[in-house]
Amino acid sequence: MVHTAVGRTSFALVTLGAAAALATACGGAPSAKNDGAAGAQGEAGVAGGAAGGRAAGAGGAPDAASGAGGSTDAGVAGAPSSRPSAMPLISRNVPAFASGSANSNVLPARSNDDQTGSTWGADKLPAWLAYDLSGVPVAQRHQILIAFYCPHAGGYILDNKNPGDASPIDYMLDINAAPGGGPPPTAGWKNVANEVGNTRSARQHLTDLAGDNWVRMTVTKATNPAGASFDFDVHSAPDGASDSWLLMGDSITHISTMYAFSDLPSLVRARSADRWPAVISAAIGGTNTSTALPVIDETMKDFPGRFVWLAYGTNDHANEFAMEPLVQKVLAAGKIPVIPHVPWSSSPGIQTDGPLINNAIDALYIKYPQILRGPDLWAAFKDRPDLIPAGDVHPNGAGQEELRQRWATAMTP
Repeated sequence: MVHTAVGRTSFALVTLGAAAALATACGGAPSAKNDGAAGAQGEAGVAGGAAGGRAAGAGGAPDAASGAGGSTDAGVAGAPSSRPSAMPLISRNVPAFASGSANSNVLPARSNDDQTGSTWGADKLPAWLAYDLSGVPVAQRHQILIAFYCPHAGGYILDNKNPGDASPIDYMLDINAAPGGGPPPTAGWKNVANEVGNTRSARQHLTDLAGDNWVRMTVTKATNPAGASFDFDVHSAPDGASDSWLLMGDSITHISTMYAFSDLPSLVRARSADRWPAVISAAIGGTNTSTALPVIDETMKDFPGRFVWLAYGTNDHANEFAMEPLVQKVLAAGKIPVIPHVPWSSSPGIQTDGPLINNAIDALYIKYPQILRGPDLWAAFKDRPDLIPAGDVHPNGAGQEELRQRWATAMTP
């Protein structure tokens, strides 16, 4: 059981409205620095998650039956470390080419610009997108992390039934040693990853580029039969997916870190110039530690990264708070759990349970020194109704930016 805060609007409507705005914009959506979901203070049930709750929202729940299909990936993640090491983003604004684009607002250059709300949009399927990386220093073209992100999607794990998600289902990744400086080569491509039945709106793959010049993603099936739409990033990853983060949590995390509206990577870069973290937002509204436990293995499946946020507690009662099994799951997967303190709220339920839950988190910090301590969100928001409105648990636009700032600090230890 969870307490229900009062005075909220429907977060599901806000999320759907944001997705609709992105679709209407056709690539002209807000930049990563926009507050985006500033007005999101609502609450709605989530399939597979806890209906209602203090911090509920929208987003697809894991579907164990559909899984992630058969994946073959070249590359091995580096050994876990509680300190991130740099993964430079090497694909920003490099020459981009595609098999075709739906219109002039979704040209291939939109896939690697500095606007998270704009993407390349294919005109049909099959379709491919290719980058010329020949201008990148050879030293950064060995082990790489290739990632795509679908900002139109409503959640991380999808049922693949919504065409508006525009997410790839079947795709392949290829590299090529042909010289750059012109159009993509028509022959000589080497396959490094194949995915059949993907159910994620964002994926990351480690592979060895071996000094080659070209990277290409080909999509043969997508949630929208007419084409796929996504951003496409390539990071140099000499230490594996050492600066890759999977953000699990409730709607507080969801509304604050949605790909299309989040400036979290740039905030980290502002604190550490060699950093550009690869971030996947996998938060689902209405969830707590008990509802996260049955799905955490599926959520972490195929994620090659090192760090997993566990931003839960707002929807928990203190006597039902079950963070320790989640910590054990993350550690057993060879990854680093990252846990913040529960945010302060004037809601009576949070005032009662919040301090007790944060005491339990402090005890976990001591028992499991492998945990990377997230921000103290209780202290950050204490007595700040200008950031979390009275009686609510969700930060407003300014509060979401404050939350990201606090997380950026925690991510640069």
